[in-house]
Amino acid sequence: MMNYPTFATIGLLSLSLTLASCSGRKGQNAVSATDSVATNTITTDQVLSIDTTLSYISWRGFKPGGEHFGKLPISSGVVNLKERTLYAGAVIIRMNGISVEDLKADEGGDKLKAHLESEDFFDVEKYPEARFELTGIPAEGLKLSDAQVLHGNLTLKGVTKNIAIPIASCVLDINEGTYTFTSSVFTINRADWGVKYGSKSFFTGLGDKFINDDIELSFVLVTRSVQQEDILPRS
Repeated sequence: MMNYPTFATIGLLSLSLTLASCSGRKGQNAVSATDSVATNTITTDQVLSIDTTLSYISWRGFKPGGEHFGKLPISSGVVNLKERTLYAGAVIIRMNGISVEDLKADEGGDKLKAHLESEDFFDVEKYPEARFELTGIPAEGLKLSDAQVLHGNLTLKGVTKNIAIPIASCVLDINEGTYTFTSSVFTINRADWGVKYGSKSFFTGLGDKFINDDIELSFVLVTRSVQQEDILPRS
């Protein structure tokens, strides 16, 4: 179980960080990476845990004439969420749990997974976790009905950048007492986090052996259930 003294010490959501083969195509909803900013502080007022069995990040990468895709697991996470209003949140992503879904394990999937986990890409032995921490939420919180974009610091391979993630939906299931956050597909540039292998941003003369810098990501985050009286506005 993680300790969450402040939002800045943990990490939320995405995430689907990728990786590997990326094609020459441009991804959807490209997001710019800027300098990190102050994060929102997680308080003890209605802290909801992320259900790691139902939450995940999807990734898709491209290279000339091909693509690969898979998922990344969420190892832990929390959000400050009360009466359908978001105040803070963070998730930790287990980088050594990356899966490849377009190839069978014995037909190249295990080899690709090992390459993505190596120093060429995410160096998971040195950086076993990535994290996303929410930023820019006003003191009065962000109503889920208004949550079209979530800003946050993404830390990957020891590099922290601020990005804006487009949100497709934020849904409260009254019967189950759970919230589900779903992002739209968005694209980050891996070069911003120093993921150099096969990148034209760092190397010349690659010919058609390059791997696109753009990584398409999307995520589904589901909270654990809370009591109905805690998630409905009080009269």
